Amino acid sequence: MRISVTPSRRPAALLALVLSACSDPGVAVSTGETGTTLPATTGGGIDPSTPTTGTSVTTGEPVTTGDSEDGTTTGEPATFCRQLDISLVANPDLEIYTPAHRAAVAAFLADMVETTGARVRLLVNSGTEITLATDCLLPLGNPADDPVLVYGEDGLVDPDAPAALDCLLSALDGHTSDFDNGAFYFSGLLFPALELDHWPAPGATGLALIFTVGDDDQNNIYAQPGIAAEAYLRLVGEGDRRRVAAFTHGQLAGELEIFGLSLSEHSRHFERDQTDLIDALQQWTTTARQVCEDFDFEPPFPEVPPSGCKRIDVLFNVDGSGSMNEEQEALRGINDMAPVFAEFTDALLAELTDVEDFHVGVVSPQEGVTVLGTHRDFPETPESPATACGVPDGQRWLVGPSATLAEDFACVASTQSGTLELTAYNTAEALHDPNNAGFLRDDSLVFVVMLTDEDTHDQALARMVEIRARLLSAVDGDLRRLVVLGVAASGGTFEAPKSVCTGPYGKAAPARRLAAIVGSLRERGIMQDICGGDLASTFTGVLDDVVSACKAFEPVP
Repeated sequence: MRISVTPSRRPAALLALVLSACSDPGVAVSTGETGTTLPATTGGGIDPSTPTTGTSVTTGEPVTTGDSEDGTTTGEPATFCRQLDISLVANPDLEIYTPAHRAAVAAFLADMVETTGARVRLLVNSGTEITLATDCLLPLGNPADDPVLVYGEDGLVDPDAPAALDCLLSALDGHTSDFDNGAFYFSGLLFPALELDHWPAPGATGLALIFTVGDDDQNNIYAQPGIAAEAYLRLVGEGDRRRVAAFTHGQLAGELEIFGLSLSEHSRHFERDQTDLIDALQQWTTTARQVCEDFDFEPPFPEVPPSGCKRIDVLFNVDGSGSMNEEQEALRGINDMAPVFAEFTDALLAELTDVEDFHVGVVSPQEGVTVLGTHRDFPETPESPATACGVPDGQRWLVGPSATLAEDFACVASTQSGTLELTAYNTAEALHDPNNAGFLRDDSLVFVVMLTDEDTHDQALARMVEIRARLLSAVDGDLRRLVVLGVAASGGTFEAPKSVCTGPYGKAAPARRLAAIVGSLRERGIMQDICGGDLASTFTGVLDDVVSACKAFEPVP
């Protein structure tokens, strides 16, 4: 049965999405977050809580929605995704190859064929760099080197497809290798996209189904959720988040969850000890349909524009290790350089004339220090009258605009710290530290900047997904209130990873973990390569993002 929903139109830009969400107080606003319940952590005070996103319920009946002024339906046909390419990657050691589990996978695929009307193709692989080779598809007429199963199209399942699927799952269950254990999930997902000319199809919608024991076991530069998500979005979705989503099922698989979160709001992660794969697939079916329904969905412009932000709270995490001297000098405007941040705030206020004030705080990546710094060379140098930076008594942040902001910021941004940087963790915790109470306001746009020349080293304290949840909880789960800029060395792409780079300020090591956390915020997370240009151009490049976020802001009453 073909479901037909006529979407209204909108520009694809993030600004229009937020404008439409803010326009009608009677419409529930989706923040694009998952309903995953995260386990509590014992280290560092992370209290992960991720808000849920509702998905529209598909009734199974033909539906049209009108966009005429009187609210009547127009009968205009929808444009659905015409091709749905599904990658299924599973660990051979999982106990998911029972008849009931196989039937659940078959039911999911049949639902995709029957409810979307798309041509649904499936590629089954183990978690390995070598694509699974079988004879399962020869009876369907596939060449020996073609592993892609056409499960159905035009609402009809191929009668031979279920038997071929069962054969593929049996082959996967019996997979053995001298080189791996089938738990290199990102490789199993992406290598076929790199090696097969016909996978994925141009313009296809892509679903990634990853059935795992835990996180990706391949401990190298490929097995990074941020790099893998960027590659899948680029290679499969051609950069369009509406065309991709991930379903992940594993135990404490936070990196796989970050991978899905980075792709789109329709991705979902399920913990194996909480939800059986059969139930998880059933729960995700409606959401998977929605990916097809949203293929060209563009909400209309709101009739009443949002009010825009009146306040901006800016939090910097400035790496204070010895290798960061040049970057700090550029940020603060030392040695006859223009003060980058001061010039940025001037340009920001010129664009945002309605902004009343902004807070500026600086936190160090030093372990155990999440209080905002108020003195020069903090935290290694104790606070004293000799190191004071003009921060008013009784608070730990600067308030702008002010005549002395550039000078005061140059002082407080001069941090000194050790070489074990907890960049992302300290940033998230600083937004919750009771010593910083008053810095973050309920009606502000929050702009976070993390500046470092190496990766964040907080894996012993918290998983990436927990740090992400902590960042979001600081803004009550409203992703529209948050813009996060990470300035660090690029890790490159999945097929062309990078190592240490040399830029305007010296050498820098790739910040792959930091990039994954920032990327999981999707359009609200921005990574800039510290070796790709000077800080002035970096802040100029992000100006439009902050301006757009502020103009689209609608504070919650």
